[in-house]
Amino acid sequence: MTTTSVDRDVLAYSNCPVPNALLTALETGVLAEQGIALEVLSGAQGALHFTYDHPAYTRFGGEIPPLVSEGLRAPGRTRLLGVTRFAGRQGFYVRADSPVRSPADLAGRRVGVSAAAIRILHRELGDYRQLDPWPQTLIALGTWEARALLSTLARGGARLADVDLVVIETPGVDLPADRLNTATSVKGADLFPAVAHHQAAVLDAGGVDALFSWLPWAAELEDLSGARVLADLSDDQRNLYASVWTVSAQLVATRPDLVQRLVDAAVRAGQWAGHHHDEVVTIHAANLGVAASAIDRGFGPDFAEHLVPGLDQSELDLLDQTQRFLLDNDLIDHRVDLEHWAAPEFLAASLLQRSNLGNG
Repeated sequence: MTTTSVDRDVLAYSNCPVPNALLTALETGVLAEQGIALEVLSGAQGALHFTYDHPAYTRFGGEIPPLVSEGLRAPGRTRLLGVTRFAGRQGFYVRADSPVRSPADLAGRRVGVSAAAIRILHRELGDYRQLDPWPQTLIALGTWEARALLSTLARGGARLADVDLVVIETPGVDLPADRLNTATSVKGADLFPAVAHHQAAVLDAGGVDALFSWLPWAAELEDLSGARVLADLSDDQRNLYASVWTVSAQLVATRPDLVQRLVDAAVRAGQWAGHHHDEVVTIHAANLGVAASAIDRGFGPDFAEHLVPGLDQSELDLLDQTQRFLLDNDLIDHRVDLEHWAAPEFLAASLLQRSNLGNG
């Protein structure tokens, strides 16, 4: 039964451009049936996407921001509700007519990356720990390019010293505060419009020979310009990421009933998604602001069948892989105890309930 507006619990939320069941639950009305309304953060509120300083906030996105929050700035502010694995297309791209044909050919070439990635790769963090959460986390997000470049070079037997790093603007990493503040929301469609056109223009300008792209943005770059990926890292175990679902720790402590309904809705929507591929593609394409045709290649062709979050050891190990990179590169101060961070009771109860419904 759908509840009326006076019965609703309202949570603040945001999500990164990654597959998730919470977005599906919102757009299909499953959350409303649980008496929950989500209000997406505006650009002016965007810092919450990284600080988590809100008593009733849930975020579904990449693991780097919450790990930086828990491992550097504000341990205990969030709880981990679930992890969603996906095979996101990613790698370093060159123009269709580029003479660079393989990772080995990058030696002696100009590789475009964010200033954040260069700070990480050169181990020159400078004032990183003195920065406010927004610019601090943006530096940590340079991890995407840094890890991908190291993996790509390794495939070609090349070293970091063999390439010339050139600073470019990287979507998802470079987002000045003034641009953020004027954005309608923190959805990918509002923060990063026309990503493929921007990256194609950078390659066409000739200032760099290669740049990093991933997810549906990479698929659109291929379609728009014919750009070629030197090494698709979507199947490289060293370079995998996942969607991470967190919620305010205060909400877990004071309103476990609400958190349970939130998780129930996501699990239900995730199971529904496995049988409604096209509808799920449409939802995620609109959220990210890309063509529906880019979603399957960007997230993996069967991503809609795997939207139910998990918290098993393999998923925690995936988070720990990213955490080790953050630790090794001095981006967090201490290791997050992932099992302690997790609140598995909500997901376990939801899965049990859905199993019982299926059996009876």
